Amino acid sequence: MSHSQAEGPHTHTHTHSHSHGSHNGWTGDNVHLYERQPIAGEMGDKVPQAMRKAYPFDEDTTTVMDFACGTGLIARGLAPYCKSIVGVDINPAMVAHFAEQIHNQGIPPEEMCVVCADLKGVESELDGQQFDVVVCSAAYHHFESIADVTRTLCFFLKPGGCLLVADFMKSAEPMPEDVPNNEGFTEEDIRGAFVGAGLEEVSINQFTKARFHGQLVKIFLAKGTKPTA
Repeated sequence: MSHSQAEGPHTHTHTHSHSHGSHNGWTGDNVHLYERQPIAGEMGDKVPQAMRKAYPFDEDTTTVMDFACGTGLIARGLAPYCKSIVGVDINPAMVAHFAEQIHNQGIPPEEMCVVCADLKGVESELDGQQFDVVVCSAAYHHFESIADVTRTLCFFLKPGGCLLVADFMKSAEPMPEDVPNNEGFTEEDIRGAFVGAGLEEVSINQFTKARFHGQLVKIFLAKGTKPTA
């Protein structure tokens, strides 16, 4: 896919047990400011680069889901390297903003779309689609249970598919943010969630540092593969 894809939001009512707190404060009035945050631009550049090094994306064949996609920073960074991307987020303002960008760029929905949904990991969701790659960036620290989220994301992988998660390593000082995992994660935390979801060939590598709320933290990329049988 030479560009990314987006479609008007398909809105569902949801209570989102995987609450993506970083997006909950963004509304139609201020969502346009989201990407102006320094951390947004930095992650939008570095995370897709690290993901492309970790997985052999193919612009003719690779299908991707971007979970907790926000305004589509990561999706847009990966778009030139895959066949199609489906963005998923629970925040209607984020989804509407992303959908507007897709529409304005003239990207057909079969190449990129965005959905407002609270995924549970059941076959009726996303029209039964499964993906070669599922990505999630800077959202895991907002989830109550990363084990539950990881199992849900693994459900949407094709056999042999790859889960890629970027977030920050555990730091001495908690983030000044009211989120479930504001101290970040140890390698054991992430490995436990991945292995518990049945993923294999799990690797966790620090690839950069970034400043979250004035605090310099280490950013990791975790990778796991869904068994083929």
